[in-house]
Amino acid sequence: MSKKTTKTDEPSKASLAEMPEVDFSRLGKLSRGKYAERARRSLEVIVVDKKLVKALGGPDRVAGVLYALAAALGEKKPKKRRAA
Repeated sequence: MSKKTTKTDEPSKASLAEMPEVDFSRLGKLSRGKYAERARRSLEVIVVDKKLVKALGGPDRVAGVLYALAAALGEKKPKKRRAA
């Protein structure tokens, strides 16, 4: 085993030549999984400034403040639908 092999992260030119090109513009809308739309509807993301998180004492305290605020505002109950 006198041959030195060098490991690189880049593919060789020969392997790149063998790969077919794909036109992704023709694929249309791609789904990200079976439950992606359901997750998109049910999740909300709030971005909080790092300085504010630090001032409030961490992520758990930020969550506590938000829950306290929601309780103070009062929880809105969803309207019940009447049966037809």
